[in-house]
Amino acid sequence: MKIAITGANGFVGSNLVKHFLSAGYEVKAIIRANAATTFIPSSAQIVRVDYDDVTSLLTAFTGVDIIIHNAGKTKANNAEQMFKANLGITEKIIAASNRIAESQQIIYLSSQAASRPSINNIPVKEDELGAPITIYGKSKLAAEEVIKQKCKKYYTIIRPCSVYGCGDKDFLQLFKIVDRGFSFQIGHKDKLLNMIYVSELCRFIELCVNNPSAYSQTFFATDGQVYKQSDIFSAIAKALNKHPITITVPESLAKIVFYAGDLYGHLFHKEVVVNKEKMKEILADAWLADISKAQNILGWQPIANLENNIKDTAKCYRALGWL
Repeated sequence: MKIAITGANGFVGSNLVKHFLSAGYEVKAIIRANAATTFIPSSAQIVRVDYDDVTSLLTAFTGVDIIIHNAGKTKANNAEQMFKANLGITEKIIAASNRIAESQQIIYLSSQAASRPSINNIPVKEDELGAPITIYGKSKLAAEEVIKQKCKKYYTIIRPCSVYGCGDKDFLQLFKIVDRGFSFQIGHKDKLLNMIYVSELCRFIELCVNNPSAYSQTFFATDGQVYKQSDIFSAIAKALNKHPITITVPESLAKIVFYAGDLYGHLFHKEVVVNKEKMKEILADAWLADISKAQNILGWQPIANLENNIKDTAKCYRALGWL
C-alpha cells in the first residue's frame, strides 16, 4: 500500500515517514522544493512539490492509496499567511485528489485548537461546535470544513492535542529553560492539558488507515491522561537530572512578554513561539479532549508513559546537539 505524507520534513511528518516505512508501507515523502531532508529516511521516496500548484500535487498523489495531509503552519506573521498555509494548501490537495480516478483516503491532521478550551475541566467531544480562540485554530477548522464539503474521496480528520517527542522544537524551549535551572508557572492555577507522544500519534493514525469505520469521522487524539503543567516540568527536570527553581509569573506580566514577542516578530518578520496567539492558548484554563469515540470506533488503547517518553526526548535532543 502506498502512502503519501505531506510536510514530511517536519517533526510529525518525518516521524510518520519512519513509522509507516517500518510498518511495511511504501512511502512518498512530500516536501517543498527547498525543504531540507535531514530527518527523512533514505528509504522513502522524496517528492518535491509546489503546494500552490494542483498539477504538481496531482502528479505526486497519482498511484497513492492514502494521503496523510500534515503540511501547514503552527505559527505565522499574520492571519493571511496562516490561512494560506492551513486552508489554502488543503484546498489544493483536495482539488488534486478529486481529479484522481482511483479510490483514495485522505487523513487530515488538524488540531485540538480547532475545537475550544474545556469549560469546568470537562473534556470536549468531537461533535461539539468548534469555537477556536486563535487564528491557527480557526484556520484548521476552516480546513476541516473544506474537506467535509468538497472532498470526493474517503476522509478522516484527526485532532491531536500537544504532541511531543524527538525533533520537536517547541517543547525544546521548555527543556532549555529547565536545563538552565528554572521552571515556571503562569498564574497561580496549575492548568490542565492532554499530551500525546509522537510515536503514539503515529500509531493512532495507523488505526485510521484504510479503515471504513474511520471514514467521514473526526477524532481527538490524546494518550488518555490529564496532566498539570507542573507534571511536564517535573518530568523534564527528572530527565535532565535538574532541580529547577520554579518561578510563578503573574498573568499580567506574562501578557506583556507575549505582546513583546508579538511585536518583535512583526518588526523583524520572524515567526516566533511567544506571541499573542500562543498567549490565548496558554492562559486558557484547560485543554482536555474526550477520546471515548476513538476508543469505541477505532479500538484506541493509548499507552501513556510521560516520564520515559520525556527521558527519550531528552536523549534525542542531546544526540542532535540541541541541548
